[in-house]
Amino acid sequence: MMGRTRSRNRLGWPPNLYPNKAGFKYRHPVTRKEVWMGGDKAKAFAAAKKLNAMLVQGNDLVDKVMGKTKSVTDAIQVFRTDDIPGRKWAPKTAEVYESVIRRIESNIGERELQHLSVKDCATFIREVTPSPRSRQQFRLVLGWILACAVEEGWMDDNPALSTRKFSHERKRERLTIEVYRAIWEKAPTWVRIAMDLSLLTLLRREDVVSLKFSDSRGGSLWVVPSKTEESSGVRLQIAVGAELEAVLGRARDAVVSPFVVHRLPEKARPQDKRAKARTHHTQVLPEQLSRAFADARDDAGIDGDNPPTFHEIRSLGGALLKDEGWTVQQVQALMGHSSESMTKVYLEGHDSPWQSVSTGITLPR
Repeated sequence: MMGRTRSRNRLGWPPNLYPNKAGFKYRHPVTRKEVWMGGDKAKAFAAAKKLNAMLVQGNDLVDKVMGKTKSVTDAIQVFRTDDIPGRKWAPKTAEVYESVIRRIESNIGERELQHLSVKDCATFIREVTPSPRSRQQFRLVLGWILACAVEEGWMDDNPALSTRKFSHERKRERLTIEVYRAIWEKAPTWVRIAMDLSLLTLLRREDVVSLKFSDSRGGSLWVVPSKTEESSGVRLQIAVGAELEAVLGRARDAVVSPFVVHRLPEKARPQDKRAKARTHHTQVLPEQLSRAFADARDDAGIDGDNPPTFHEIRSLGGALLKDEGWTVQQVQALMGHSSESMTKVYLEGHDSPWQSVSTGITLPR
């Protein structure tokens, strides 16, 4: 961003340099912050020219003509083409990261890589969002993008890696067995089945609603978790014990459906008016399950600033198993996590309430 057109009495002055009382001031072309440059005209002019070379996009015309100047957008293009396919993100994860990438491109996409500094990255990360969790996410993705620029030889080092790491505490309240029982009592039958399935199998919401009766065969549930299908390739063979068999039996009601968790729609819709993700009229979408769980939670009088969501059932189930003697590695295998550290995150906050459980998980009634 260049300064205003020079007035006649300031023809020949460097852009962004202005008179200020008995001296000169420089106005940052991006932040618009003004800095006193002293009263020495020669030094002020030299400093302004040097700052413009570092801060003003498109300043180096020779590099532009020769095609040497590369921008953050160029690095993003390489990241999208060469890096993202190998990451094999699940659709939801890809959607989240794509949103972050678009924000980076719209904010600093035109910035020249050769002039991009640690301060530039730090300023962008701080100003793009006030949330520490989101700031860390932007820092992570920007680091991935600039790593591509380093690998292409467009930068000597990655300035994003030198910025501050932002830490944040998990604000969501853990789900206790007492709260689980209270919500279960207020939930409709299909939500109760989804809750029990998640508690017994530790499956994610998306895998619970996509589970079919045909996945239960030979005394096991055969599940390929959607979040890991294209990445770690985890495949789960979950033994069907008495409790799980009882849940599957309750799910076989008068409604003909291939899905274990199912419901009849409140209003019949033509095929072309249904959600694209719905393959059967009785199918429950993940968002529907979350909303129904939240409604039952509200009916049970469970409130607070960060009430537990359906996802917390996995954490509760893992804690119950651990208190029954399962190792972290065994819980990790059932959760389908690629790292033990991630499993430990799920188990945090469940230290004392589970000592009374003696023989496996018993569904609350």
